[in-house]
Amino acid sequence: MNVNNKHNRHYHVGLVDADLLCNGTRHPNLALLKLAGYFKDNGFMRRTSESDFADVSTYTLLTNESHFEELQTLDHIYVSCVFTFTLDKPPVLLATLLKDKKLSKKVHLGGTGSYANLSVDNGFAQKREEDMHRLENDAFLNTLKNKFGANGIDMRNQMPDYHLYDEYISVMELQKSSSKYFKDYKEYSIGFLTRGCFRRCPFCVNKLERKAVPYSNLNDFLDQERDDKGRLLRPYIYLWDDNFLASPYWEPLLDELIATGRPFQFRQGLDERLLAQSKRGEEMAKKLANANYHGDFIFAFDNWRDRDIIEKALKIWKHYCPKKETKFYLFCGFQQNFTDDKKFQLDIAEIFMRICVLMRYGCLGYIMRHEDYKKAPISNIYIQIARWCNQPGFYRNLSFWQFCYKNQTYWEEHTLGIKHDRLKTYDEFLEDLKNGYYDDKKICLPLKTVHDFLVKFDSHKDLFLSFFNLSFKQMVNPALWERIPSKH
Repeated sequence: MNVNNKHNRHYHVGLVDADLLCNGTRHPNLALLKLAGYFKDNGFMRRTSESDFADVSTYTLLTNESHFEELQTLDHIYVSCVFTFTLDKPPVLLATLLKDKKLSKKVHLGGTGSYANLSVDNGFAQKREEDMHRLENDAFLNTLKNKFGANGIDMRNQMPDYHLYDEYISVMELQKSSSKYFKDYKEYSIGFLTRGCFRRCPFCVNKLERKAVPYSNLNDFLDQERDDKGRLLRPYIYLWDDNFLASPYWEPLLDELIATGRPFQFRQGLDERLLAQSKRGEEMAKKLANANYHGDFIFAFDNWRDRDIIEKALKIWKHYCPKKETKFYLFCGFQQNFTDDKKFQLDIAEIFMRICVLMRYGCLGYIMRHEDYKKAPISNIYIQIARWCNQPGFYRNLSFWQFCYKNQTYWEEHTLGIKHDRLKTYDEFLEDLKNGYYDDKKICLPLKTVHDFLVKFDSHKDLFLSFFNLSFKQMVNPALWERIPSKH
């Protein structure tokens, strides 16, 4: 489809993925992909550094290499920011766009990163509402046509331009060691089938929502492009749905995904509690487990208080899906501060209590840190727990203590040439420390962090050591989900 641009003059539009400028991300910005698709539908050409499209309207992805002179030639600049930390210390290009008086008049800034940290009392609801309809209300976009022939972009049904990042990727792939680093940009159709959630978690951008509602149609973002051999360029699908299983339409939508024959995945995870809370939980589990699912199944175990319902759901899930990898997001670090030791200890303890449940059911954990973790009394312990937990090879084969100690032995072997034949216990480490072994050697940060933590909270040392010594191989217990066949 191509709706000709009927303006009397040509327009040049810049698109800025703010988070991409801030050390990069592993996935493209969906709002920008849809904006690019909208401009493409209206006859705009995607501008590259090697081409001159002065005689036509254009859109281009701006990167850190974009020059000030190039920015001056643009009529509009759309900036999308997903993460709040990006705006805390904006990269040079973004700072230039926001601070330069002439340029800032051209900038249209949106995305959850511009308001997600606001509280309800500080205007969150208003900013959320404005942002959700920002593009549909944009004056310039409303001078163009959507694919239905009406004025203005329809974000729900706009087909993304999946080639927006092509030039950027071609350059960056030369700098990345892994050929799969940019697979999300190149191999997936991306979208929302539903939006919203009823859980109202205080840390979530959906904290004021009350339900999951239909959003896009699958065909609105399902890419059908093929290469010269007839193979799909994007053979996979991933969804950003907030709580897919909470939608009353989960089954027909899931059937539609399955019918494509393409592997698919819900990137924000699924609400595993609904397997236990829904009357059709067993059917949900069975249909999901038998689907052509891409990668790990991902759920969430954000709160320790949900442990009973999580375990009930795990018994159902693992019965239908005993072999395929199952992972749980483990949210932590929320509302930490520098002086509240009790809250800090509880948060760390609850991370490991949740990990204990997951290990027993043979599931992986994945630490998701709220940026408040940086305010914790010993913030680095969150980083070390994530380094251990988020890498299945470590999580499955080493306890957290062993992981931290192994960092030390690895450094000693490769820097000092000192080989170790085994990993010592914490008490043995303390004996070495007392006897002066470390007097002429630095203690690596992971080991120092866990030691500092145990010293600071010495009155609870035995409890935390029991957590830090949890072993996946010793904990997993298939009897928890195996069902005894009924006698007929």
